Amino acid sequence: MQQKTALVVGASGVVGRELVKGLCAHPDYAKVIIWLRRPLAFEHPKLQQQIIDFEHIAEQPHIAVDEVFCALGTTIKQAGNRAQFLKVDVEYPTAVAAWAKHAGATALFLVSAPHANPDSRIFYLRAKGQAEQQIRALDYPKLAIFHPPLIIGERRDKRPAEKTMAALFKYLPKNWFKAYQPMSGAEIAAAIIAAAEKQPLGVHIYRLQAAGAEK
Repeated sequence: MQQKTALVVGASGVVGRELVKGLCAHPDYAKVIIWLRRPLAFEHPKLQQQIIDFEHIAEQPHIAVDEVFCALGTTIKQAGNRAQFLKVDVEYPTAVAAWAKHAGATALFLVSAPHANPDSRIFYLRAKGQAEQQIRALDYPKLAIFHPPLIIGERRDKRPAEKTMAALFKYLPKNWFKAYQPMSGAEIAAAIIAAAEKQPLGVHIYRLQAAGAEK
């Protein structure tokens, strides 16, 4: 099988960092390109880091890409306001997906959120649903959308509420709230890469759980 080129966005996040490491280590990929605002402290012979302006994604020069892995995401606190949040969580992923499809990508793997819905009354879930909706409209031959539970791992930004929730889950029986048990960035990335190995045609949603992925 011919080796592939992957494009990763959101590589500085908890899941994105692990995706980059996993894809670089995977024999199916000859090249892993990452788009960032700042360099990532990770090096690998397969890795190409490109510092870009996400405000002008459509102007990026053409490069051949087979698959896209999108783990872009922020918080309103980190973004500063709702408008900036929507840029990072909706506009940028959609623009990347459109650019990559024009560049020849046939598969896209999107990290979203459980209960994402463009009509949700909850702003965060509405934004995630809008991103899913807009990327679906691009008609990728293969589109996989992942709904992970609470994500645990080292972050640049402090999220005390997430740390508190993760700590509480440690004291619950493993058979309780299985769908909501926290997962590490490495576990989520591994599930995404495993799905990419055998991703069928069409749109598929994976509800990630600590024990694996459930369609």
